[in-house]
Amino acid sequence: MFTEELTTVKSINPATCEVLGEVPSLNAQEVQASVQAAWQAYESWRLTSYDVRARKLLKLRKLLVSQADEIATLVTKEVGKPLAESFTAELVGPLDACLWFAENTERLLKDQLINMTNPMLTSKQSIITFEPVGVVGMVAPWNYPFAIPMMSIIMAVMVGNTVVLKPSEKSSLTGIKIGELFGKAGFPPGVVSVITGHRQTGVYLTQQRLAKLIFTGSVAGGSKVMAQAADNLTPVTLELGGKDAAIVLPDAPPDWTARGLVWGAFSNCGQACASIERLYVVRGEHTQSLIERLVGYTQALKLGPGLDASSDVGPLVDEVQLGNVVAQVEEALSKGARVLAGGRRRHDLGGYFYEPTILVDVNHSMTIMREETFGPILPLMIVNSEDEAIELANDSDYGLSASVWSGNLGRAEDVARDLDVGTVFINDCLFSFACPQVPWGGLKKSGTGRTHSYFGLLDLVNIKHVSIDAAGGLHRQWWYPYGKSRIESIRGGLKLLHGNFPWEKLGGACAFLYNSVFTPK
Repeated sequence: MFTEELTTVKSINPATCEVLGEVPSLNAQEVQASVQAAWQAYESWRLTSYDVRARKLLKLRKLLVSQADEIATLVTKEVGKPLAESFTAELVGPLDACLWFAENTERLLKDQLINMTNPMLTSKQSIITFEPVGVVGMVAPWNYPFAIPMMSIIMAVMVGNTVVLKPSEKSSLTGIKIGELFGKAGFPPGVVSVITGHRQTGVYLTQQRLAKLIFTGSVAGGSKVMAQAADNLTPVTLELGGKDAAIVLPDAPPDWTARGLVWGAFSNCGQACASIERLYVVRGEHTQSLIERLVGYTQALKLGPGLDASSDVGPLVDEVQLGNVVAQVEEALSKGARVLAGGRRRHDLGGYFYEPTILVDVNHSMTIMREETFGPILPLMIVNSEDEAIELANDSDYGLSASVWSGNLGRAEDVARDLDVGTVFINDCLFSFACPQVPWGGLKKSGTGRTHSYFGLLDLVNIKHVSIDAAGGLHRQWWYPYGKSRIESIRGGLKLLHGNFPWEKLGGACAFLYNSVFTPK
């Protein structure tokens, strides 16, 4: 039960600390009612044709375009990212997802006819069907408050599921906007519901009867969600944290490599699960030039409110996140790390601002090289070989994504195949989350399951096998009654199908045919 002060959730602009709005924090009964309404809506929505669902997605796409300015501004106000990133990182993915899943889901999930290879099964036909599972609960994060839940919802409803979304308490207004958009696009009531509240509201959701639960957030949060879902054996997909490594090979051109690394480290103020949080530079003739460019491009970034069109990097989301960044940097410095750029909180800017920072002389004994930072920090290590870089990159509890930077694409691909992650970028980073055609997910503590693409669709359906037998009146060899002749017949059939030598197969055929005509004794 919530105390009086927790019956509502305040949305706060992290750049100004201004209160943007206040929404209710739903209790257990209200969450249960939303889930029940979603199950009721599912009964008719699951029977709706792919064509009708696709048309509604395409209408949603038009709404996203027409309201792009409003959506981007809301996201920037609520979580602080620069307006440019609210357009690119929050809207491009959902727009492409509406189009791609509307055009391809029915084809990707059409029934599959499976041929049996065993001659004893020639009368049988097997069909694989893909059916919706029911109500999907989603607990969404604040760092990409629009794109992450939108892309998952688009997939879920396109296959015939209904969704109950719990947005982060730090981005409630964006979550409410998502629900409004689906309603305006013509999705029936209950197909997409939004429940707002503190973390306890999310706990209430995980305790409901759900067909699937998708959680995006921290490793600690994912562990708790998995435990909460276990009571009902609810299947979970977890998109958790990362400590993503970038490996720079000696032949990587210094300038564009530095530009890409700076963007990958500081985009969204480093608050992305796939941010570059570790940099391993293989020593070479361009090493010093690369470092100089990294420092120069980092120092040139303008820190400021996201609504200022000239801002490159916005604030961290709140004081807690800022405190974590400060603590990791201070610990690294106490152990011998040095600051090449940044390294300070900017109190003068009024919000939760921290300068984009490059650290050197770091090592894996430091928290900043082992635990997720989720802030604008790029720790850099110079190593002596590709093998050392690969070993260090894989020395992590996380395995979401990584990047390899090189002028030799073949060599970069060789390195990429040795990295224990879900996605490897060569000469770029971050961007593929916005691509609905390719899967997203990680290994180890970065989560379980995959979202997006054909593989993401499979995560949201029941894969059903339907077996049809056309030989209605024929007795099956494996049915009762058993007996000596039945055993000899089956033994002969095994040799016929799988014998090692021709004469063994021939003998098996004879035994099978001879004993099959006798009544078992």
